[in-house]
Amino acid sequence: MKNILDKVKGRVDAAEVYYLKSHKTEVAFEGWKLKRSSAAQKEGFSLRVVKNGKVGFSATTDPNGIDQMIENAVATAQFGEKVDITFPGKSDFPDMGLFDNKIESLSIPEIIDIGNLFVDKCEKFRDIADLGFDVNRGVIEVKLANTSGFDSGFSKTYLSWGGSLNRVKENDVFMVWDGSATTHIPDIEAEITKITNKFTEKMGLADNLIQIKSGKMPVVFSPRGTLVVLLPLHSAINGRSVYTGSSPLVGKEGQKLFDENLTVVDDGTMPGGMGTVPFDDEGLPKRRLPIVENGVFKNFLFDLVTASKSGRESNGCADRSIFSPPVPSTSNLAIATGNTKNEDIIGNIDDGILVDGVLGMGQGNIISGTFSNPFGAVFKIEKGKLVGRVKDGTISGNIYEDLKDIAAIGDKQEVVYGAFHAPYIRVDSLNVTGK
Repeated sequence: MKNILDKVKGRVDAAEVYYLKSHKTEVAFEGWKLKRSSAAQKEGFSLRVVKNGKVGFSATTDPNGIDQMIENAVATAQFGEKVDITFPGKSDFPDMGLFDNKIESLSIPEIIDIGNLFVDKCEKFRDIADLGFDVNRGVIEVKLANTSGFDSGFSKTYLSWGGSLNRVKENDVFMVWDGSATTHIPDIEAEITKITNKFTEKMGLADNLIQIKSGKMPVVFSPRGTLVVLLPLHSAINGRSVYTGSSPLVGKEGQKLFDENLTVVDDGTMPGGMGTVPFDDEGLPKRRLPIVENGVFKNFLFDLVTASKSGRESNGCADRSIFSPPVPSTSNLAIATGNTKNEDIIGNIDDGILVDGVLGMGQGNIISGTFSNPFGAVFKIEKGKLVGRVKDGTISGNIYEDLKDIAAIGDKQEVVYGAFHAPYIRVDSLNVTGK
């Protein structure tokens, strides 16, 4: 790192070197049997320079390509974006306990055993559904140094897993999926049992197909289902939207836009979180950053470039890869829990639905807050109980209207899609179209 900075000093006004080394082991089951196991390693450097106020960038995974990377970064600066950024100086960071030797030492046979456990617990569905299961084990090393004096790094482990059952019956296709992730070895059997218990409940409801009428009705989003309303917010808080004016949240910091019971934070310090790190990919300390606090919109996510172009300061949200310059990104995005027990959240609904998954997630103009998705895994609620599955239908709305009145929020979070943490959320009047 120092060698690269020494070589570029005197040729540019400022420079930053990023180093990433990762080792990933993957095991995949398909069709009720082991399909593949693989291990891959990636290692490389990226160099960002500032010369005459313009930014240049280059990267390499070739150990012999360092000098060429330097030449490319310096050369691209003359054509780069003109922006005023200052790299952070020297800092000390606490040990966040991101490394688990037990994960690092997991062998491929041991990882395969996790998949075999899932297969065994799903055995009763073998004759009616196809099975898929993935386990990923990773070890990451990150280093960052710049000409302002910053020079630090960290190592991190992670384990992620996810399984699915895909049932095809006559003209009906029904799939359930669930999974989680952590930086430390969990109680694997308990985690797998948690997934398969959910599958048992959902498969038990799958054959009782229920038609619903179109109109407004109570909707409960499971932790996985909350991504329907969380994804538009996730898109709208990117700092780039401030200077482009592309988000409906621009100019509304400090305004109450949602129900007062809604709090959403991006927490890069969360113990065990997949997005937890001591500093972001530009060297600024990670923090617990409120996005929505008691209904009030608080913060966009900025890296150095988007902050400078927006007339703001970076709040430590830079994320990058070897071949991509930093961009604003979430770390662990979490919806705060409420005070309603999960088992009670549907208890007094006479006629409504539970949304566990939809089709076409992320399509359309989601940054505006709108969503319109065909049903995926959606279940009918009658008199406080789940009574069957709703196969055909669509849910639609706009989060800036529909989340102004939240009826209940569950008292427990679940980790979904790796770095999203969410409870159950109930909204009592959403547009639902039946077929």
